[in-house]
Amino acid sequence: LQQFLGFANYYNRFVPQYAKLAAPLTNLLKKDMPYKWEPKHQEAVEQLKLALTSAPVLVLPDPEHDYVIEADASDQAVGAVLMQDQGNGLQPIAYLSKKLHRAELNYPIHDKETLAIVIAFKAWRCYLEGRRSTVYTDHCSLKYLKTQPNLSRRQVRWIDFLETHFHYDIVYKPGHKNKADALSRPAHRS
Repeated sequence: LQQFLGFANYYNRFVPQYAKLAAPLTNLLKKDMPYKWEPKHQEAVEQLKLALTSAPVLVLPDPEHDYVIEADASDQAVGAVLMQDQGNGLQPIAYLSKKLHRAELNYPIHDKETLAIVIAFKAWRCYLEGRRSTVYTDHCSLKYLKTQPNLSRRQVRWIDFLETHFHYDIVYKPGHKNKADALSRPAHRS
């Protein structure tokens, strides 16, 4: 199982909703969880195999065009899509999906949404640094991220990273219109 997940994780940037698809399997490997294979685990393996063999067509990045990021967070994960409009409408370049660590699970939703943006910029830094980009988020208050008066140390660190390396605008986009919304959703709810 660890080998399969290692292989699948290597290609996760090409698989939409990777964290959601892999969640039942990664949860099975937790130290405090009993290892009991159930139908939901087999289904997760089959879904990952299908996703790995039929990933959507991605476009190559073109430095002549601006970049678009759609980022989102849920209680358990963050997700993002890097896109460009190269004349045929917005097309995906890469996907990002990451389960939150134990400490990150305790972040307030505003910080989780900001973390999704920070992780996206870190992952795609080679494309985004020095280039203009627009970030779409379904968390309305992030429009004011650069001008917030009272920030935690963590928020200051994140904003410093973003402002030092990137030229970006944050735009509110309701969740149901945000492609990254599905990338951050858990596989199942208890």
